[in-house]
Amino acid sequence: MVRARAEGNFSQVLRQQRLRCGLTQLQLAALSTISVRAIRDMESGRVASPRRATVALLAGALRLTGQARTAFSRAALIESSHLDKMVTESMRIDAPVWTTDGLVGRDHELDAITGLLAAEPRQRLLTITGISGVGKTRLALEISQRVHAESDSPLLWVPVAETRGDWIPDPAPPTLIEAMAELITGQADTSGELAAIIGTAPMIVFVDGIDDVPVRAPALLRLLTDCPQVTVVATARVPLGIRGECVLPLAPLAVPEPGQERDLDSLGQIPAVSLLLRQLAPVQPGFRLNPANASMVAGLCRILDGLPAALGLAASRCLMEPLPHLYEQLIDDPRNLHALICHHPEPMLYASVLRSIETLPKPHRTLLNRLLQIDDCWTVDDAVGVTGLSQPELTRSLHVLFTRGLLRRVERHGSYFISMLNIVRQACAGIHDVPLPRADQARLLAIT
Repeated sequence: MVRARAEGNFSQVLRQQRLRCGLTQLQLAALSTISVRAIRDMESGRVASPRRATVALLAGALRLTGQARTAFSRAALIESSHLDKMVTESMRIDAPVWTTDGLVGRDHELDAITGLLAAEPRQRLLTITGISGVGKTRLALEISQRVHAESDSPLLWVPVAETRGDWIPDPAPPTLIEAMAELITGQADTSGELAAIIGTAPMIVFVDGIDDVPVRAPALLRLLTDCPQVTVVATARVPLGIRGECVLPLAPLAVPEPGQERDLDSLGQIPAVSLLLRQLAPVQPGFRLNPANASMVAGLCRILDGLPAALGLAASRCLMEPLPHLYEQLIDDPRNLHALICHHPEPMLYASVLRSIETLPKPHRTLLNRLLQIDDCWTVDDAVGVTGLSQPELTRSLHVLFTRGLLRRVERHGSYFISMLNIVRQACAGIHDVPLPRADQARLLAIT
């Protein structure tokens, strides 16, 4: 591999690389689509701060790849105000994005992920997966705060969905967050800039909102290779599919089991109930958990799957209508869950679940539809009988559905079962325009 020398200024490095390829300035101009005058000005030192796009075009024309391309880009940055601005910004990223609400019911997940990040050797790519509204971003924020409190490593929060957009070459330097987002989503090759800034320094990068944004696995791997002390924690609906990735499927909050509403103290400690009561406090300050409403609260949490965003939406609706009225709507017709969820502003939960299902490979979509025939909770053996698949084949497919957050594990009386989320049942029925099994309505009534 030919390595670009980083010694000296960019004008010297550019000239050395051009001569190495045996090119004249005119030939390099033709290959790079950059004017001869611009190349002459850069080699003479009259232009000390070339644009990112210009550097990328030159590197492509000189056929520089890997470390050679990184060194070439670094040479352009060393005397550039771009580097000064980004380095200045990097000194201000040691504090995470702070939250104002307490995290409910995620102690085990929080301990597991922070443990992986603190272990040696450290897990360098971890993806939190699950459907929209399950709390992936909120968990990642809590992780960033704990890591910040317990570690000296600087943190960088990259909200991919917010920084996405058509990239237009511009003389203004990007922020470090934008440069990272552009690299991961493939909008621009900023690997040289990032390697020049981060180098071998430790950093934990939180990449949030990789849902409809296609991630360039080679770019992310290049970042992890060029910056050996960088760790990436991502949130996404599905795993990124990158070698070495550690996937943590995030299930909704735990919901009450049938009969638990008889003990008000234990009922109030169940995560879904605890969150619903917290969300209700500002909109219905007088609401208290009592024997008269315990069954309603427990049933509502079950119907809404313990999905944090859905629980928050239900609480906000109580500004306009009492909780019993909302509960009765869902009990009278489970399809009202669709109407409730569809009004969630951003992201639209029901639409997001539809995308999660529609983007499944066809065999997994077929399996999900067959699983609709099973009521409530079931085992792998139950599913084998319904689907006709062999247990190894079924297990592999179920793993895909679990990592996308479409199924959840339920513990009852010391045994583990599998359950499909109510919102997933609604979405599957909506895709095929078929009525839900009547047993679904009976099931919802029976558990209240």
